[in-house]
Amino acid sequence: MFYSNHSDVAPFTITVVINPDSRGHLAGSSNLTSHCLKGAHLEVTVTGSNVVLAGSDKEGDNVTLRGSLDNTGTQLKSTYILNGSATGGCETDDGTGTLTKQ
Repeated sequence: MFYSNHSDVAPFTITVVINPDSRGHLAGSSNLTSHCLKGAHLEVTVTGSNVVLAGSDKEGDNVTLRGSLDNTGTQLKSTYILNGSATGGCETDDGTGTLTKQ
């Protein structure tokens, strides 16, 4: 679950499926319950235990999740910043949350 730093923005969940793309780079497709962003394509960068997922949806709304994996490699505690102003649904939002390996 991800929680905004702004009290007027509802919490949301996100599911990310990560696989190598045709160039061998990690890429993710997302499914989330945010009214600001719908199913973003994400580029994944991993440096040690630090992970960045960044991308946009087809409307041009952007999201970046940045965090560190725990010692088991199954949880990513992260911060996010979301810019949903392309559709006028949201302006910039930011907050924190955790992704858990399924």
